[in-house]
This record gives sequence, C-alpha cells and structure tokens, in this order.
Amino acid sequence: MGQSVKASSQGLSRIDQARQRRGWTKTSTARWWQDAHTSRATLRRFWRQERIQHEAFVAICQTVGVNDWESIAEIHPNPLSSTTPSPSPTPSTHPPNALTLNPELPNSQLPDSQLPNPEPIDWGDAPDIEQFYDRVVELAQLQRWMVEERAKLIYISGSGGIGKTTLIVALVEQIYPDFEQVIWRSIDDLASLDSVIANLLDFPAATLQENIEQLCQRVSQQRLLLILDVLTPSEHLWGALCKLTSVRHQSCLVVICRDPLPAMFQAKKRVESLIVLGLSVDASIQLLQGCGCSGTVNQFKALGHLYSYNPLALELVSATIQTLFDGQVTPFLAQNTIVMPDPIRLSLQKQFEALPLLEKSLLFWLAIWQEPIAMCRLNTHLLNANPGNVVEALSKLVRRSLITRHFFTNEPSFSLQPMVMTFVIDELVDAIIEEIYQAQQQSSIDPFYLLRSHCLIRPGTDDILGDRILCQLRSTYTKPAQDLAKMLSDWIAIAQEQPSLELGYLAVNIKALRASLLSF
Repeated sequence: MGQSVKASSQGLSRIDQARQRRGWTKTSTARWWQDAHTSRATLRRFWRQERIQHEAFVAICQTVGVNDWESIAEIHPNPLSSTTPSPSPTPSTHPPNALTLNPELPNSQLPDSQLPNPEPIDWGDAPDIEQFYDRVVELAQLQRWMVEERAKLIYISGSGGIGKTTLIVALVEQIYPDFEQVIWRSIDDLASLDSVIANLLDFPAATLQENIEQLCQRVSQQRLLLILDVLTPSEHLWGALCKLTSVRHQSCLVVICRDPLPAMFQAKKRVESLIVLGLSVDASIQLLQGCGCSGTVNQFKALGHLYSYNPLALELVSATIQTLFDGQVTPFLAQNTIVMPDPIRLSLQKQFEALPLLEKSLLFWLAIWQEPIAMCRLNTHLLNANPGNVVEALSKLVRRSLITRHFFTNEPSFSLQPMVMTFVIDELVDAIIEEIYQAQQQSSIDPFYLLRSHCLIRPGTDDILGDRILCQLRSTYTKPAQDLAKMLSDWIAIAQEQPSLELGYLAVNIKALRASLLSF
C-alpha cells in the first residue's frame, strides 16, 4: 500500500484558485477527476482534507496545473509501513466477503466501492458540469437565503443555457453540510411531477394530492434540501409549491425553471426568487479564453454582447470559431452575423411556443423596431391591446429574460438582445411566409393576421430596401418573386375594398412587400 497524503489549509486555498482559473467546480466537474484517473468520492475527500493515496493526490494537483504537489500536502507516513510490531490478529467473526474496517487503516486507503458515504447527497440526474465562472454574488445571496434565513422555497429562473443548473450544483457543494439530506430530481418530458414525488416517498399513495401530503410530512421531520429542475411548469407544480410553502418546516425546496415565479408566491414568507442573468464581462473573457479563443478585450466584449453573455451560447460558438477560424475572434466578427447553435435555438423555441399571444406580439414589435422603444410609443402602434395587459406582458417578458429594460428618461424603454433578436426575426419571417402561402392557396386575404397587426416598416421611416425584415423575407421566399408580386397587386385591390379598421397594417405591408420584391 502506498503513502497517503492530505492537503493543508493553505494548499487547498492554492488549489481553489487554480480550479477557479479553469472555471471548474470543486467536485462536480467530471473532467477533473476523469483526467486525474480517480473518482468523485476521492476528490471530495481531498477537499475535506482527508488522506488519500499519493498517486491520486498528485494527479488531482497536476490536473489543475499545480505540479509542485509537495507545497499543497501535509504528508503522513503510511501506518501500515511502521516498524512497530503489531499485535497478533485475532480470528475474525465476519463472513469472508463482509466489509471489515481496520481502525488503523484510514478510509482513504479503502477502495471507493467499500467506503461509507459521508455525504447524504442523492444527485439523481444532476449533470456533471465542465466550467463554472463568476457568480460570487449569486452564491452568497443563495447561501444567505438558504442557511441563515431558512427559506422554504428558492426559485431560480432565467433563459436556457444561462447557467441556472450549474449555479445550483456549485451551491450544493458549499452548503450540503447544513442539511441532513440533499436530493436532486428533474421534471421533464420523461419524468412527471407525480412520478418524481412518488419516488421521494417510501410508501407512495394512489393520488398526487396524497403524495404531496406525505412529502409535507417528510420535509417537516428532517432538514431536507430538495432540488427540482423543471422543464415545463404546470398547475400541479404551483399547487404543490403552495402546499409545501404553507406548512411549518425547516427544509428548503429549490426549483430551477425558465418561467418566472407566479405572482401568487410574492406575498408568501420565506419564499425567494432569483433571475440568473448573463456572465460578467470578465467571466465571459475567461470562458472564451478557456475555450481556446484569441482576441482583444474589446473583441471578447463584442462577442459576449452578441450572445447575451450566455455561457452555453459562448461555449458553443467558441467551437465554431475553433473549427472555422482556428480560434481567432476577429474573422468571426467580420462575418457580421449571429450563429444560432441548435441547443440555444431549441431552448428559445420551447420558451417562445409557450408564450401567450400578446407576449409574442410584443416580441415581434421589438424585433421590427430593432432599437429600444418607450412604452408609450409602443402602445400607440398596438391594435386593440389593453394598456394594463401590455404592462403585465412586458413585466413577464423581462422576468423571462427575453427583453431588456433601458432608462434613458423617466419612462422605461425595451429592446431585444442580439441573439434573441435574431431568433424572433426568424420566427416572424417564417410566420409571415406561412401566411402568404395560405393566402395564395385560398386566393384570399383572410389568412393574414401578422400582416394586419404588425407594421413591417418601422413607423416614421420609409427604408423599404434596407429594412432587415423585408430583406430576410425576400431572401427566404422560395417561389418566383414575379408571381408573388402580381398576387400582391391583386391583394392590394381587394384590401382597398375592406373597412380600414379590419385591415390594420395590411395594405401598408402588402405595398412594402411588393416594392421590395420588384426591386430585387
């Protein structure tokens, strides 16, 4: 048996700095223990300053770039190599295959499969994470809510890929000793709320409501940290959360979800919510450099802005930059385009499809404007929209991290971030083309909805040829442009016979489409 080693407090501080430079978590970054050819259990014992095998200790240090492992370690001789005679062994009463813990043999020298589990963490299907940057403020806030203020519910929301799950994985590594047990579960297309709650109980009942009652009893009997990573929330979920936040207990429920927390929870005590936003500029630069990208600080800032400082989007676009431009940011930015990675587009697609009609309409209007617009000005262009409903819809879009607020004056203005702008314009163009196809099939203007309710040319401008949306419509439409131009002329004649209130922006839009097509 080789020598066992443990880290000193000063050494751990140095290792902590090294892993932060790489954007790794303490124990949830799979690459760390895999590259060190050890296990997560061994890495955890390393952080608890327990003795582990010399070879594993050296590999853990070297994997984060610390080669002088001696400066990290407090070296202890292997108790089995001592020259002091040991007493004669007494016959064992244990069966041949039973686990016998030698009091003189530290746990660090036992195989991982035979070690008792000192951490009551059931990670379930929580992901291993590759990188973790920044989030110091968020971690401190969450730890205060969870440990000091004993919040019953902490709700984590934010756009897809923004790092919600990664943040909570890193948090669990810090605060798990404050709980008797930590359980992580995902509620997605394959695992419903019913099955997840039933899985948490020893003797699940036949109905969801009965199981929620049992879960309330369980969280009242022990200090439990329950983490639910929710893909699509439901009324059943909100009902379960209401029940769990109403009973007396010292447990904590963390819910991770793209959607914002409903207003009915705002008045509840010991309920907190956090909207996770993009990384800081410095953290984004660290991430891009860690992904092998090269460029100036201003170029990194420009790239971060294009992708809303979304860590997943930056990681994915970094792969494209590596493949096509050998990691050089300059030629990528010169393309003057936004590459939409499939995981980000799919996440935005799911979020967009679940939005109410008014919220979709507001996103389309902001995409048409392509610059911040004040609420009062936006209201003047909406047709048949209640101002109170518009205020509420804008508030929800802000909490969904889909739109950005600006305060140029006393009244807020709203805009879309570049990556969201690209997605929304794509959706708007596809929807309009679908309306055109249906109108052609029916020889009627009845299928036109968006062309009635949204003006494709920004009000107050006449830049038809240079308009981004019209240009994209022109390039996306696959049928002969001349045929469409003639049909558009026919539709203009039909539209002129309709009452103006029913037409909305239709006549203006058809004329703009015709002018754009004929100029092509």
